[in-house]
Amino acid sequence: MGLFNKKEKAPCPICGGKVPALFAWKIDGQPVCNTCYGDVDLSKEDMDRITIEEFKKYMVFREENAQLKQRFKITQQIDFGWFDDKFLFDMDNHLLCMDKKLRKTVYEGRQILSFEIREDQMPLFKGSAEGLVCYASTIPQRVTAMAPQIEQLRMQLQIRRDMEIMMERNKNEDNDYRYRSLPPINMPVPFREFVIEIHFEHPYHPFFTADKNAPEFDNDDPDINNYLERYNNDIRLMEELAGALMEVAFPGAPKRTAAAADITAAGSGGVKAPGVAVDTAEELQRLKDLVDKGILTEEEFTAKKRQMLGITL
Repeated sequence: MGLFNKKEKAPCPICGGKVPALFAWKIDGQPVCNTCYGDVDLSKEDMDRITIEEFKKYMVFREENAQLKQRFKITQQIDFGWFDDKFLFDMDNHLLCMDKKLRKTVYEGRQILSFEIREDQMPLFKGSAEGLVCYASTIPQRVTAMAPQIEQLRMQLQIRRDMEIMMERNKNEDNDYRYRSLPPINMPVPFREFVIEIHFEHPYHPFFTADKNAPEFDNDDPDINNYLERYNNDIRLMEELAGALMEVAFPGAPKRTAAAADITAAGSGGVKAPGVAVDTAEELQRLKDLVDKGILTEEEFTAKKRQMLGITL
């Protein structure tokens, strides 16, 4: 046998065609041809456990879904950013796809069971056949309440800049001086991300989730008004997404503002709902963290704790 003789690969177990000599895709441990493998929109976990027979059924679904892609006419597009998630809507045909080039699965609006848009764990919108429920966010009030803390951070930043000027001057005057950069001052954030969850009645994709980073304070020049302006822009984007999902999935369904009962239910299970006061123990822990970070002094923490607990001297 020659040194470079290659063992001939078995034919594709699906169509009997030729399998690539190198880097062949595998289904159920068996190499398959590129044509049969095609464009797969399944998770790695699903691909690791799928059998040949199950994959054949998926191929049938994929062909049917390709017909939806051919019909798809983009009437509305919502982007979370250059590299982030895209939501494409065909309102005329009630279709939805989360890929700008329609390479991923196209969903029919009737397959959407419900959706939810949150700020971390706090709901903003909940949609279903019963209608769209809109929740009031506490973020604007919480950001406004951070004004004293932000002002203190601005003062710390100014002191930091003055110190860096002095350190740079000392470095220039003394060649033996070792310049050490000051540790960064991290701005607090009222929440971390918007979360979008969509539940489908679908054989391969029963659940979809995406997120978008929340606005952050400028570490060099924290400003509440600037933060709120960017936050309001994000809120308008979330409102647009909620409205588009309702139109494609539940056209004509009613819209209402969350009642007290809805807020209480949303806050059950250890998750606080918008409009509910922050738990005292949780707030005290947050203030203690600020002491550990050097943002608040022990005296300021003690005074605030007494105020929250109603203790008078």
